[in-house]
Amino acid sequence: MGRKAKPIQLHLLEGNKNRLTKKQIEQRLEVEQRLKPKTDKVKPPSWLDSTAKKEFKRIAAELMELELLTNIDVNALAAYCDAYSDYIKCTKIIQEEGLMVEYTNKAAETNKVPHPLMTKKRQLYDQMKSIASEFGLTPAARAKIAIPKKDEKPKTEEERLFGDVL
Repeated sequence: MGRKAKPIQLHLLEGNKNRLTKKQIEQRLEVEQRLKPKTDKVKPPSWLDSTAKKEFKRIAAELMELELLTNIDVNALAAYCDAYSDYIKCTKIIQEEGLMVEYTNKAAETNKVPHPLMTKKRQLYDQMKSIASEFGLTPAARAKIAIPKKDEKPKTEEERLFGDVL
């Protein structure tokens, strides 16, 4: 399975490793601009609870400012916000009941076991983490986007004369 295609702007930020010509870059920019989805319907879905809607609005405002959120991204962001809301709920319940809970087995023995919601909390965290990286919501994801261009070495005489042909 091949790598995911990157938007041309991200490709250029990382330093044109594929040596695309100016014409190829312009063509990709034009095609990407034509295919860019609209941003007129970016609002939290009605099925989100109040915590998730608040988080949706907070993140959407930031992503819209960076022009990273479009109408077709709403459901992915909503899934992140829903998981975030559930994560908060699990955390509050665990804080109230403690990390360890009493469990009575079939033999009527009572033992202390880790809270069952710890597993659910870990699953929600993994879900949030995977979606967050798609939107650049983690420092590592942003670092991948913001890789500075390599310093250009002075061109040799041959490179100046023959350009990309070499």
